[in-house]
Amino acid sequence: MQSLAPSPSAPAGQGGTPTDPLRWLGLPQGRLVTMEGIWGAGKTTAARLVSTRLEKASFSTAVIHYGGEPGTIGRLSQFLETAPLRSRTGLGGYQSAHHSTVDVLLRLCREAHHHLTCFGPALAANDVVLVDHGIYSKIAWALTVLTETDPQADQAQTLTRIRALTAPWFCTPDVPVFLDTPWPLARERAISRGHGGGNPAAVERLLFLPRYVEAYRRVLTDLMPPTLRIRVGLRDPEDVADEITAELLGLLRAAPTAADQTTAAQPHTPVPADRRN
Repeated sequence: MQSLAPSPSAPAGQGGTPTDPLRWLGLPQGRLVTMEGIWGAGKTTAARLVSTRLEKASFSTAVIHYGGEPGTIGRLSQFLETAPLRSRTGLGGYQSAHHSTVDVLLRLCREAHHHLTCFGPALAANDVVLVDHGIYSKIAWALTVLTETDPQADQAQTLTRIRALTAPWFCTPDVPVFLDTPWPLARERAISRGHGGGNPAAVERLLFLPRYVEAYRRVLTDLMPPTLRIRVGLRDPEDVADEITAELLGLLRAAPTAADQTTAAQPHTPVPADRRN
């Protein structure tokens, strides 16, 4: 396990600063843990197994997984997953005209809704909330799509602009857990689960994933607090969950839980990082 070194110049809103929405929601808070990693890295499995282990250690937990939703957000989600905004064909092309900026903004609108309406209530009711699909993954995805469309764009500048858009609503996790899995292995796992149409030659997996991994690492190296990096590879999921749980328990037992906090507004401060290598 290694930590990815943070940058001293992390932008406001991305590192537990006063712009963090959880600070002004005025809710007693548990700890927010996100499972980060590319498709097929095992995020959902890890979140479920870690949740069970934390419950056995007497911590109340909730696992957030985005599923079907009612209303406008539900219709937006259905559109994003079924419309040709993301469906690729040929060598990096799309089935229909693709406007990357519109695509990114729509997906960030959906993500803003989840941060503001899902995370706060869950953190008010539980000691630990685990997000099983990552949140920095959305920033990395946006960075990949935008720079893919405009190869001449400065990646660092594009990332700064994306973070400026997300800062007003982004809920900074106390512990982002990065499941470090080589992208060819993650790709095979994703395909075996039916993603990419179950097609081993799915263009999005072959052409997009290497760029996505590069962008993801760029995003994660600029975080406060630093990422808890777990090397996955071919390890058994139970073993991976044991390592994550051991790290989290050390941090949680040194920090107040939701049950210990009053109803007064509490700052959403990161947990200590002294156990990271």
